[in-house]
Amino acid sequence: MRRHWWVGSRVVLAMVLGAAVWCPPDVALGQLPIGLPDFPRKVRRSLPALRPDQEIRVGALKLHPSYETSVTYDDNVRLSNTNKKGDVFFTQRPGLIGEVRLGDHRLEAGYGVELLTFVKDHEENAVNHLAHALLELNFNDLHLTASEAMEEATNRLLSENSVRDRAFLNTVSVGSRYDRPHWALESSWTHNTVKHRATQFRPNDYGEDVLSVLGGYKAAPKLLVLLEPTVGLINYDRNTTNADQPYWRLMTGFRTESIDRLISSVKVGYQHRTLTDVGGQGSHRNYSGLVANMETTYKLNSSDNATLVYSRTVWPSTHTNNNWYREDRIGLSLRKALGQKWSVIPAVAWQMNAYPETSTVGGVTKKRRDNFATAGVGLRYDIQEWLSTGIAYDFRSRHSNFSTFNYNDNQFSMDLTVAF
Repeated sequence: MRRHWWVGSRVVLAMVLGAAVWCPPDVALGQLPIGLPDFPRKVRRSLPALRPDQEIRVGALKLHPSYETSVTYDDNVRLSNTNKKGDVFFTQRPGLIGEVRLGDHRLEAGYGVELLTFVKDHEENAVNHLAHALLELNFNDLHLTASEAMEEATNRLLSENSVRDRAFLNTVSVGSRYDRPHWALESSWTHNTVKHRATQFRPNDYGEDVLSVLGGYKAAPKLLVLLEPTVGLINYDRNTTNADQPYWRLMTGFRTESIDRLISSVKVGYQHRTLTDVGGQGSHRNYSGLVANMETTYKLNSSDNATLVYSRTVWPSTHTNNNWYREDRIGLSLRKALGQKWSVIPAVAWQMNAYPETSTVGGVTKKRRDNFATAGVGLRYDIQEWLSTGIAYDFRSRHSNFSTFNYNDNQFSMDLTVAF
């Protein structure tokens, strides 16, 4: 499935829909993707995925340019509850990925820019940047990786009160993997950097270090049993209002090979997050409880699939005196080919954010609860292997027990994408 920026920029269609590709029982476990969790990663958007059948060669260097242009109507640009304003905006997204292969080793780097131009509300104009780099070293049973992903973007979805904010997000990760015929062991260190440009959010700048180890044992030809211990630390740059958050997590689960066209990945565990003391701010509530990451894909045929996902995790918060919130999300999506050239991609999702501390907003004091509903459908037409177009409708809604945070938003878009 080809990934596009227009997909990554929308909440519903941004879900990870890929499924693990399993090998026959006589193939070494090293080719089975047991996969470390995506929980620590902050940078979510990316350039279009590489297409190995299309490239521009310059000696040993392979270049993959891409370009997308789209026009979108948004009926609530500012995500406001009481002052809705609609506008049309144009998006330009040029990008370039370079790749070099030396035997079994590979180096990849990419950069793209996103230009948003609004017809009426010029204050919403933005220039966003995306970049990534990846080094893969393969030595028989030992595999080493180093990667970095960067996103600097202006968005109202980056904040919990829909204030326009420009944020710098950076994820650096170093990992290793050792494979044996019936077991594999992965480890990774990840560092996330989050910096806000809006003055009111700067006290929420932080760095996060995450160390994870994941072991997989092939208990049966179509069953991989997983065990994953993780330790992490969120360290705020200005530790005056936000508490640093050391935490640990232990998860276990399994991945199954396609059984009657059904592929499942399930990880469930327990997380304990301790908040340090901040002078003059009183005590902060720790988190101890369930975390989960589940995905099931049903392959209708070689090109069509339906995917159900559920996750429960904890994220740092920018809302008043709350240092974190718990997120529960469930989503269902379908990719259906319509003949040789057309495909339709409907998706729905529901999400709840629960905050631990009592806060006061608009003279009302209580614990905040947000419920999100999102739905979307996209229709795409592949004109050529390297050229496609599509139309999409996306709806998102937030209903909070603090009504000032409520909003409904509808977007209609049309795009043209070139990707070599």
